Amino acid sequence: MGVILVHIEGYDPAPWIDELKRQAPDLDARARPDVDDPAAVEVAITWRLPFGVYRTFPNLRLIQSMAAGVDHILADPERPPRVPVARVVDPWMARSMVHHVTLAVLRWHRRMDWLEGRRATASWPTGIVFDADAVRVGVLGLGNLGQAVARAMQDLGFEAAGWSRSPKAIDGLVCHHGPDGLRDLAAWSSVLVCLLPLTAETAGILNAGLFALMPEGSLLVNVGRGGHLVEDDLTAALDSGRLAAAALDVFGTEPLPAGHRFWGDNRIYLTPHIASEINPVTATRAFVENIRRVRAGEAPVGLIDPAKGY
Repeated sequence: MGVILVHIEGYDPAPWIDELKRQAPDLDARARPDVDDPAAVEVAITWRLPFGVYRTFPNLRLIQSMAAGVDHILADPERPPRVPVARVVDPWMARSMVHHVTLAVLRWHRRMDWLEGRRATASWPTGIVFDADAVRVGVLGLGNLGQAVARAMQDLGFEAAGWSRSPKAIDGLVCHHGPDGLRDLAAWSSVLVCLLPLTAETAGILNAGLFALMPEGSLLVNVGRGGHLVEDDLTAALDSGRLAAAALDVFGTEPLPAGHRFWGDNRIYLTPHIASEINPVTATRAFVENIRRVRAGEAPVGLIDPAKGY
C-alpha cells in the first residue's frame, strides 16, 4: 500500500498522522518532509498544499481536502485532472457551523451589542420587543452545512429558505435557484447566510446589488469564503443602514491584516475562520473511510465535480 501524505499549511500535521495511525495502524501516514519517494504517495490529505506539488505524485489516487471547501485544491493550475478530489463530510463540522451561525443570528436579533453598550451608563432599558416572526433567514448554498443551518433556524422558530445554483427539492424548505431566485431570496431575507463554495460564478456574490435588495437593518453572515464578499460594498451598506450588522468568519486575506478597517468597525462581528471547526477524531474517520473506498475501487464520500467547483 502507498503513502498517505498529510499537509496542513501553518499547522503541525503530527497529531493528524498519529490519529490516522491510531484508527488504522496499517496506514503509512507521513508529513511532506518525510516522503522520500513521490511515486509512493497514494492519497494526499491536504490544506493549502503549495501549487505544483500534486503533479509530482505520479501514483496519486485521491486528493482529500481537510475542509468542506476545495477551492484551495482546484486553484492549483498544475493539479492532475485525473485524480478525484473529495471534501470532508463530517456531522461534527455541521454541528459546529450551526452553533456559530446561531450565535451570530441571536446576537443580532436580541440586540446584544446595544444592550451591552448600556452598561457604560448603568441604564436599565424597558419596553424592548424582539420580533422573532420578522426573522427570515436565507441560506446561500444548500449542501450538508447549508441544510443543517436552515433546519436549525427553523428549530429556533425562525422562517428559513435557501438558494442554490441549480434546482433542489428539500422537504420542508423553500428552495430558490438561479439569478431570479437569488434576487427573490435576498429581498425576503432579514438575515442572509453565505455557505457557498467559492467558484468563478460565486466570487463577489455578496455585493452592493444584492445588499440593495435586502430589507433595511438586515444581517449578513459570511461563513463561506472571503472571496464571496466585496468589502467596500459591505462598508457602504452598513453606512447606509441597509445592513445593521455583519458577521464575518472568512476574509480575502487571512489572517486579517492588523491595519484592516474591519478591526475598528463594531458593526462587524469578527471571528478567525473558526465557524466550522474540524475534529481530528471524527474527520479522520471520514479520511480512513475514503482511503478504504479508493483502495476498493469505490467512489469516495464527498466527491466533487471539478467543472462545478464543488
